[in-house]
Amino acid sequence: MSVSVGIYSVPLVCEAVPQIGCGCLAKPVLARLEVHPDIAEAWLHHRGDVIAIKWLRELGVDQQVGLLRAALGGDGDSQVALVAAASSSPLLATFPNPSYWYQRETVDQLSQEEAHTIAARLVQRLSQARVPLPDGTALQCDLACALQEVLVVDEAMPIEARLARLLGVARDTFQQHLGSQALSQLDAWLTPAALLPEDAG
Repeated sequence: MSVSVGIYSVPLVCEAVPQIGCGCLAKPVLARLEVHPDIAEAWLHHRGDVIAIKWLRELGVDQQVGLLRAALGGDGDSQVALVAAASSSPLLATFPNPSYWYQRETVDQLSQEEAHTIAARLVQRLSQARVPLPDGTALQCDLACALQEVLVVDEAMPIEARLARLLGVARDTFQQHLGSQALSQLDAWLTPAALLPEDAG
């Protein structure tokens, strides 16, 4: 039986770390695709803007795209499309190298990368805010671990709820390291925007 691989554009780029895919968003999508009877495997690219699907049988492009849109829950319909052969060739050249492509069981690696990037960003902003840091390295490590626990949870939740949970664990970690007296300083800048790149929005 011949297995063909299609590459499709998808809106699964991480909002907090735009250079990578969002493991939280991608995991349920990959899970839905993997159990479909016409699909052998589904993979998200590290960048988060394309998914590769190994098909078990030939389907029309409209059917393929429709199935992917359904797995995405109807989100970003206009952004879901088959990537043209010329653009997909370099992507297929790396497929399925695990350094570039992630399946449902490995996509948490993207969430770990996201957690470490956000932790570094928060510690940097903390020092810019002139909050005295007892040990920035230890704080960043603990922050990354706490954020990662939120990001790898197998639970669908709106981005606002996930940001609120991330802020909660970040605040708790800061309090453990800096003490309660630092909370008034922290609360002034520890907002959802602090988790995101400066040019976001």
